[in-house]
Amino acid sequence: MNIIHLSDLHTGKSNNLEKSAILVDWILNNKEGHKSSLVIISGDLVDDGENWQFLQAKDLIDRLRNEDYVVLVAPGNHDYGPNGYRESQQSRVDFKELISGVEDYPHLYSEDGQVFIVLDSMAEEFSTVELWGAQGNLGLDQLNKLDLILDELAENPVIENVLVVLHHHPFDYLFYPGLRDHADLKGVISRRIDFPPRVNVLLFGHKHLEHRFNDPGENKEELYGIDMIYSSGQTVERNIEGNMIVPVINLDGFTIQRFEVN
Repeated sequence: MNIIHLSDLHTGKSNNLEKSAILVDWILNNKEGHKSSLVIISGDLVDDGENWQFLQAKDLIDRLRNEDYVVLVAPGNHDYGPNGYRESQQSRVDFKELISGVEDYPHLYSEDGQVFIVLDSMAEEFSTVELWGAQGNLGLDQLNKLDLILDELAENPVIENVLVVLHHHPFDYLFYPGLRDHADLKGVISRRIDFPPRVNVLLFGHKHLEHRFNDPGENKEELYGIDMIYSSGQTVERNIEGNMIVPVINLDGFTIQRFEVN
């Protein structure tokens, strides 16, 4: 099974809507190339949590869903309020009603033995302070639920892979953009000694930097017992050749194929 991982589209800022539309066109017109019918967007779909931005983003996502693509969207700090650091209850409602349709997190979606768990890394951040930075906070309640879900999935023989998706970068330890409870998350998702991985793939965005965390000498996939840990970066950002990169993840071999889109 292949999945497409997009992140940090920031619809509503600059010409990101036009670039996002190009990405959607490419996905729809190149199915024989990427061989995927599932798209993950790991947060910051819009730039300021404004209703008009969500409506623009909804048009793009509806184009995919109308062609039988499954689109899973994790909420980011920019989805929940202006500038990514001020809360808006209306933004949260618009994200749910126009984009995700999700009432509670963790949110589960399963297909062909693959289980996708979408987290809200703004859940506790949103509920505890009115003015926040770009930090995230999953909260104890969500982490406890995730722990129980992973226990249950481990007992299910038909499950091939478990994928966890969130917005905030759990390996960026700076105060302003970090995930406050990153250590608690790692405690929940890490592989137990003498057991198979609890989580096979961990996907996130937020830092606008594409990276797979399997570097020699500092292999976090090996450290936490997760087959793939990957940050998609900001998909609408063009590289020095003027192209956007669409990562397509193969869940059989845990490989990434990067397609260039101009």
